[in-house]
Amino acid sequence: MKELNKIKGYWDSTFSYNFDEHNMWEGKILLYENGWFEGIVVDPYSSYTEDRFIFGIYHPDKVIELYKFTPLYVSSPFVFHASKEDNGYNGQLETIGLFGPTLFGVTHITTQPVKENVETETEELENRIKRYKETIMDEVGQEFYDNSISIKNALSTIILGNYEGKQFTNLEIQEIMKECQPVNEKVMESTNKAINEMFEELDDEINDFIDIDDEMENEDVKKLSRKKYQDFLSSLEDELPFN
Repeated sequence: MKELNKIKGYWDSTFSYNFDEHNMWEGKILLYENGWFEGIVVDPYSSYTEDRFIFGIYHPDKVIELYKFTPLYVSSPFVFHASKEDNGYNGQLETIGLFGPTLFGVTHITTQPVKENVETETEELENRIKRYKETIMDEVGQEFYDNSISIKNALSTIILGNYEGKQFTNLEIQEIMKECQPVNEKVMESTNKAINEMFEELDDEINDFIDIDDEMENEDVKKLSRKKYQDFLSSLEDELPFN
């Protein structure tokens, strides 16, 4: 069973809760029985006019956790965390990067069940979701989506439990970890690979720079260039999630 809903989201990166139509996205979602949803939205005032893919966990009377994806050349992925209030769902949004989420601003989300032409609009939305997955979704988005949907039951349990302030039993934690562990290992492997590739690229770039620098007569300039590079590497290493 699935339920068709309209959805509209606002964001404010100044944290002042001044929401307006220029910082807004809207579209439709299909909500399934277990709280998992998928949908398509557009940003009406963006120069990028293609569909954007959203998915996540939604418990209408309580909470919504929404991931919003476009190809990386357009935008970083976002995650919206919002709890039910009288006027909709209010909360925060973060960007998702190599080293994890970064707080970006605040958000307000509204939803509304679709009651007319449900069958036709459901079919249209399913086709748009399929099109996004087959022709627009990039490798990063595909990997994140695959990982998320493979642990959707654990995600739903965690998100709902956190909203309700629940204390998980040891058995419940073990069940959650059992579902999540394979994905955690895949994510760590992908992160380490991306970091290694980044360092290899930096090494190539600094070696090219030092080759140029070696032609300079000023030894102080060469020492300073190398020191800045080493300091930069040290600062990155301090941020690595596996340190």
